[in-house]
Amino acid sequence: MVFGVAVAAAVLVTVWWGIVGLSTENFGSDCLSSFGETGRRADHCYWVNDRAETWLPRLVSASWISAAVMLVLPRRLHQGRRTAVGIAVACLVVAVVLGTQAVIASAP
Repeated sequence: MVFGVAVAAAVLVTVWWGIVGLSTENFGSDCLSSFGETGRRADHCYWVNDRAETWLPRLVSASWISAAVMLVLPRRLHQGRRTAVGIAVACLVVAVVLGTQAVIASAP
């Protein structure tokens, strides 16, 4: 069951990365058409989208690595298995926060 939670979190992070990429038009391409090249709102839009573009792939990798670690950890190491699941779920939470911020900042 614990392995299933880790894999589910990794799958959700991966899917969320794609959803955010599509809804922000490849992480900020729509900032130019909505807000122009300069200005406070345009700068904020670019900054938030750049942050999401940088961190979402890393969060996807970390969540899949923690799910893979579950395969090699023996069942008797309950604390290590819970830690790996915690890392995968934490990656999901951070990914949702970053992606939501990017989508909101890109909205006209």
